[in-house]
Amino acid sequence: MKTKIFLAVILLGAISSCTRTSKHDYLYLNAAQLKPLGIVLNEKGVFYKNENPNWKQDNEKYPCLAFVCNNDNYVTTIHFNTTDTLKTKNGTDSLLVNKELTKNDFYPLLIGDPHGKQSLDNENLPADMKLLPVAICIAETKLVSRKDTVVVWLRPTESLKKLLPAGINMEEYLQPKPIKK
Repeated sequence: MKTKIFLAVILLGAISSCTRTSKHDYLYLNAAQLKPLGIVLNEKGVFYKNENPNWKQDNEKYPCLAFVCNNDNYVTTIHFNTTDTLKTKNGTDSLLVNKELTKNDFYPLLIGDPHGKQSLDNENLPADMKLLPVAICIAETKLVSRKDTVVVWLRPTESLKKLLPAGINMEEYLQPKPIKK
């Protein structure tokens, strides 16, 4: 009986350590929690396509941003106008092209890995600007060759706060842009 209780305590500790974060960690969300944010995970990869309604006020060059992570590449980002037609080169591209365009006022300003290497880097961010780093475990997609983590640094807004899972305090996770390594 004591062995079973001991194993149960260890199991609960291991489970909670996977989801517990401190003020300096990333916010880890699963596929179901990412979907309301416009980030879709499936067996082909990670897909995101958004039109920012505040793009001019936010001093963005383009109103739309899409990204995809799959077996063929770490991450591909595409900035585009609402009038642009996205072209498909393969089946994965068609999944991105056919993904519904969300219209969230929060969107990635940086995309990279947990070690600070950025694939999408916004050099013009104010030094004191706080972002919400959301970690995406690519292993959840079931891609054979991807077991890494991609960190998407989102512009924090009230609408983002409302879409986060209950019990998550966005302010506890906000961080300045990571320093390049």
